[in-house]
Amino acid sequence: MENAGFTLKDDDVALLLDIANLACHKGMPAEARTIADGVLAVRPGFAPAVITLAYSHLVVNDFATALDMLASLLEQRPDDADALLVQGLAYMLDERRDEAENAFARIPEGCPQKSLAMELVREL
Repeated sequence: MENAGFTLKDDDVALLLDIANLACHKGMPAEARTIADGVLAVRPGFAPAVITLAYSHLVVNDFATALDMLASLLEQRPDDADALLVQGLAYMLDERRDEAENAFARIPEGCPQKSLAMELVREL
């Protein structure tokens, strides 16, 4: 991946997004956003980075922002299993059970995210 003379390998992008997700888990959503924004600057619209950015809002209960980001992504990629899983999780945490179940139901059959989603539905 290259932008304005800057090259970033796919493995590096994956590692950066792993670090951003870890930052979310460690209570550092601002740092996670900085990393995700950096990836998006080099790879605009990159779905995993958008999902990470949405997740960074989810962890601080900013459900509206997270859901807006995911809705925009899902307009372009309606079968994105990761986006649907995080969208369902956001709805679940926002106590919007029906919408959570709908998001989970839209995850394509055969995707590993489907079984995780069904487990989450059972926990609702």
